[in-house]
Amino acid sequence: MGNNKRIAKNTILLYLRLFFSMIISLYTSRIVLQVLGIDDFGIYNVVGGVVMLLGFFNHSMLIAVQRFLNYEMGKENHQRLSDIFSTCLTGHYLMALIILVLSETAGLWMVYHSLVIPPERFHAALWVYHFSVFIFVINILTSPYNAAIIAHERMGIYAFLSITDVVSKLAIACLISLIAWDKLQLYAVLLFAAALVVRPVYVLYCRKNFPECSGRFLWDAGLLKKIFGFSGWMLLGTSSDTFSSQGITIVINQFFAPAYNTARALAQQVNAAVYNFASNFMLAVRPSVVRAYSRNETAYMYRLVFFSSKVSFYLLFIMVLPILLQTEYLLHLWLGKVPEHSILFTQLALAETLITSAHVPIAAISQASGKIKYFQLIISACSVLIFGLTCLFYSLGFPAETTYFIAISAAVAGLFARLLDLRKTVRFPVRDYLTKVTFRLMAVAGCSVIFPVLYMQLSADFPLFNFICIVTISIFSISLFFWLFGLNRFEKQLLIKGIKKQIKR
Repeated sequence: MGNNKRIAKNTILLYLRLFFSMIISLYTSRIVLQVLGIDDFGIYNVVGGVVMLLGFFNHSMLIAVQRFLNYEMGKENHQRLSDIFSTCLTGHYLMALIILVLSETAGLWMVYHSLVIPPERFHAALWVYHFSVFIFVINILTSPYNAAIIAHERMGIYAFLSITDVVSKLAIACLISLIAWDKLQLYAVLLFAAALVVRPVYVLYCRKNFPECSGRFLWDAGLLKKIFGFSGWMLLGTSSDTFSSQGITIVINQFFAPAYNTARALAQQVNAAVYNFASNFMLAVRPSVVRAYSRNETAYMYRLVFFSSKVSFYLLFIMVLPILLQTEYLLHLWLGKVPEHSILFTQLALAETLITSAHVPIAAISQASGKIKYFQLIISACSVLIFGLTCLFYSLGFPAETTYFIAISAAVAGLFARLLDLRKTVRFPVRDYLTKVTFRLMAVAGCSVIFPVLYMQLSADFPLFNFICIVTISIFSISLFFWLFGLNRFEKQLLIKGIKKQIKR
């Protein structure tokens, strides 16, 4: 029960973090665009993007460090825990040095010879590039401490520091309009200064609260090989998905008008914001899954993954269903003039996300076991397949939305392929998962749309009132059928007991 309460508390903290961060980030982007102007804003995103392409590498390493820390926490081997953190710290310093050298040589050559930048702004662009590299290096050096906070499930401090980070960026956006200096150069310098102030707080907090984060350096070649091997397979899956997505954007540009790229970009923005809500829930659950695996508590681990699969779908579907039914109204509210094809693209992208949300909880088992080779190969194969079939069908004259139908089909096939891999590697109960999770959620989704769709058919033309009613009806409908079909008797009793405790308090 204590673990379940901790997961629930951490989930709430992470959703509050995401909510405030998203609002502040959107407002910050608006201010930065106004202050820098369209040209300088574009230069910052292009030049800084050269460095940020490496961001998925840092993300893979963070998951690897967190996994190995949680595994030893489950074993309660404190000396081994300290050795793992110290080895990870050594590896990150080595990685930071390599990336710094490559960025200031090969990366700099790319900026000089490959990027199209107005000559009069090239000097400012170099400032952006160098300080973006420095920020990225700082993030790499503090990444093990970030992973330690997540591994110890201190989501309160994690949420606080994340919000502090985005608030500092908002303050910078406001400040650059007041100082008479080159705005683009000033923006790059202040972002670096903020990183120098905020990121070390992670280090200080971990060294004070976690004994293993003493900061000593340790070279364990065998352990480094394991950690980088794990992160390497994680990197394969993440990078292949990123490059496939960017590749499809380029292919759409080759076969169709620019309006299709605009529609895809908007759909991806909406989709990314929605998907973050599903992945945030698993950020709270993953440490418990890894610890359960390390203790051989397989029954509890499977129960936790089954339940988290249901809850993550429930939280995601509550957001997605009103957006699917009111896409045109919401895009009009957001953009004013809705670009052509963006409604259909957004709806199809969200449908794909609903399916791929089922991949997230079961991926925690793969990461916990460390046997991720074939799991990540399946992810890479799906990404390559989507890109290859998209090129093929476009060359045959199929419409632009075909890529989404391919992605939806690949998501369904990929789910079953992942389940089969887990059955082989960790004896995952595939039949139980399909009957107790997948088929139940399909029933929830099928029944939940009935009431909102009926209301849409019978309602008058009052857009704002209709949207509020559809959100309300959707929440009620999804909650009702999730209770009836989604939860088993034990989960219902657990939920009722938790609610009664909160009422007594």
